[in-house]
Amino acid sequence: MRKFKSMNELLQRYSCLLLDAPEVQARNSKQKEIIFESFELSDPTRVNITIPDRKFNKRYALAEWLWYLSANPNSLNIGKLARIWRMISDEFCEVESNYGVYLKPQWNWVKNEIVKDRDTRRATFVINQPYHKFKNSSDYPCTHYIQFFVRDNKLHLGVNMRSNDLVYGLCNDVFTFSLFQQLMLNELNAVGLDLEIGSYFHHAGSLHVYEKHFSMIEKIGSSTLPVDIFEETCILNKELNWGLIDRKFSFPFHELEKEEIYNYVDKYAGDILDVEKR
Repeated sequence: MRKFKSMNELLQRYSCLLLDAPEVQARNSKQKEIIFESFELSDPTRVNITIPDRKFNKRYALAEWLWYLSANPNSLNIGKLARIWRMISDEFCEVESNYGVYLKPQWNWVKNEIVKDRDTRRATFVINQPYHKFKNSSDYPCTHYIQFFVRDNKLHLGVNMRSNDLVYGLCNDVFTFSLFQQLMLNELNAVGLDLEIGSYFHHAGSLHVYEKHFSMIEKIGSSTLPVDIFEETCILNKELNWGLIDRKFSFPFHELEKEEIYNYVDKYAGDILDVEKR
C-alpha cells in the first residue's frame, strides 16, 4: 500500500502513475486507470491541495461538506457551486450521493459501538445500497462503505470506493471524509475516550483520470512546490459535533445565489476550521 503525508504529495505521485497507466473506454469516454488501488494518508489534516495547476477550491470543499452534514439530497444550492450535481439530479432536483443522508442515521450507533468497545470491528457505515441499482441511473454512489478503527489510541478511518477520478472525485472525497474522521474524533473525545487522530485509508476499485485532464496531471506531476504545512492543514474546531453544526452552521435549505452561498460559508469558516491551533 502506498503511503503519503499530504494530499499534495499524493496528487503529484498519482498524476505521474496515471500518465503511464492503461487506457480504458468506460461510459463512452477515454480514461487512464489503475484498478484496486489502496493508499494511506498518514496525516488526514493535510488535505488542502495547494498545487496551482489543480486549482483546488477549499471554499467549495467546505461548502460540500456542510451540505453533506445537512443530509438533504436537494441539489439546488450545491448545484450552483458545481454543475455536476445538477447534471446527475433526478426530476425532483435530488441526488443519491449526498453522503450525509446515509451517515447521519448511523452516526450515533457507530459512535456508541466504539464507546462500548474500543477494539470493535463493527464501526461501519453502509452508503451504496441495492436500491441504487434501480433508482437514478445518473447517480450511482461511488462510496460503498466506510469504517472506523481505534488502534494504539488513534482513530483510523477506511473508505472503500467503487470508483474515483483523481482530479475531482478523489480530492474532494478525501477532504470530506477526513473532516468526518475529525468530527467523530471530537465526539468520542467529548465522552472521555481521549484519542488522537490516526491515518486515513482509501481503496478505489478504479482510480482513473479523464482524457480532458491528461494535460493537467502532466503539469501536476512535473510541478515543484515548496511544502507549506500551514496552508495544507485543515483542522476541525475541537468543540464541534454534528448537532452543533446542525444548530449553528447548517447548509442553507432555501435557494440562494452562488455568491450568497460562498458568503455564508466564509462567514462560518473560521468557526469550523481551527486556524489558531494549526
